[in-house]
Amino acid sequence: MSVLSNAKWNAVSQFLKMLVQVVNLIYLAKIIPPAQYGIMAMAVVVINLGVLLRDLGTSAALIQKKELSNPLINSIFWLNVLLGAFLCALVGCLAHPLSLLYQQPELVQVLILLGLTFPLSSCAATHLALLERDNQFKSISRVEVTSSVCSVIIAIILANCGFGVYSLVAQALIQNLVSALQFWQLSKWRPSLSYFIRICDIKEIFTFSTQLSLYNFINYFSRNTDSFIIGRYMSATILGQYNLAYRIMLFPLQSMTYVATRSLYPVLSRFQDDNKRIQATYLNTIFVVLALTAPLMTLIGYYSFPIIKIFFGEQWLKTAEILKWLAPTAIIQSVLSTTGAVFMVKNRTNIMLRLGVLNAVVMVSTFLCGVRFDITTFAEFYMFANIFMFFPLMHFLMKTISGNLINVFLKVYQIFIAVGVMMMTIFSIEYEYPLSEIKNFFVLALICSCCVITYMGSLFLISRSTRLFIFQCLKLQR
Repeated sequence: MSVLSNAKWNAVSQFLKMLVQVVNLIYLAKIIPPAQYGIMAMAVVVINLGVLLRDLGTSAALIQKKELSNPLINSIFWLNVLLGAFLCALVGCLAHPLSLLYQQPELVQVLILLGLTFPLSSCAATHLALLERDNQFKSISRVEVTSSVCSVIIAIILANCGFGVYSLVAQALIQNLVSALQFWQLSKWRPSLSYFIRICDIKEIFTFSTQLSLYNFINYFSRNTDSFIIGRYMSATILGQYNLAYRIMLFPLQSMTYVATRSLYPVLSRFQDDNKRIQATYLNTIFVVLALTAPLMTLIGYYSFPIIKIFFGEQWLKTAEILKWLAPTAIIQSVLSTTGAVFMVKNRTNIMLRLGVLNAVVMVSTFLCGVRFDITTFAEFYMFANIFMFFPLMHFLMKTISGNLINVFLKVYQIFIAVGVMMMTIFSIEYEYPLSEIKNFFVLALICSCCVITYMGSLFLISRSTRLFIFQCLKLQR
């Protein structure tokens, strides 16, 4: 199955999940105050760390390996189950000390409840990896949309009943439970106690999984230190404002790069020894990712104040200031977030780990400098750190697949020409209709539609890659 075919189902799933989450985010933000969102953000910092450690990179190893044996799959399954149970117990033990660190007593119960997501997700991680290895993305997308809808409905009901942050906790638990049950139903593979965990099987994937896990841990640390530092040295309210801006940035970023990486990895794993084919496929992938994220995040950044005012209200206006700097950051991260798939396919997790250490040093240093100022300056520093890290990361990635940075530039420069044309349209519209005059959704939608049409028309005219991609999509539909 091709990357495009996988991407189609992943895109359908991600679009529907994103639509549900947008409705959920807008609706719940009007019910749950920023301070309560801040408590959830503090808890998510801890929970996300556990998510990275729950399978120690074994799921990626299952997809990457050319051949699999049943004893190996079984050993990985039981290892994941034990890890899930251990992480659940660990979060429960650390809940009280962490609440003292953050100076938020309510964080104890929130962490204990969220810890239950680990055993739920761990027991289905192997089944999901096997489905992805077999490119069963149509079935996977159905599961993910169903679980997302069910969890959001529960969250909205509980929020209206006055449960506050616990409605967000319930959302996470329901989503994991419904997903786990359905993945077990879909996958034909079943665990066996006769093998349990065999050390000889684990040794087969030990180096790959260990380096990947260390990278994920370091990458998590660098990505989430911002929330920890803001929560510790500023306030829960400021963290809530920053977290909302970060989530708005992540909606398109996670959606597009997640679709690209998830679709790319199983396909590239099948021809992992062919650098020429990997390079061509990867460059096409980042072209599509950038073609979508660059105009979208440009519009979100430029119209951040009308967007926040219309959708979230006056209480979230600080978020608009932060978003102006996080939006261009998202464009850079949309490319960098796809690099992991190539390093894993080439079994070069050692390079990925070293780059992860460098990235962590740069990001944490940036956050420690930025927190000395206000939250807007903090976001500015974050953007400049991402610009700095773009070049070494992409250099080593392209070198791994026998390419260079010039190959990347020649592939994507037309996108930025089209964005420049769109910016001229934005300035022309603002001359007649200033930002302060945009006070309702329909005016905002009309302006953004004009900008998008200008961008799409420009890109179609100047980019042969765009025309070929559209024709491929039309051919796939037939």
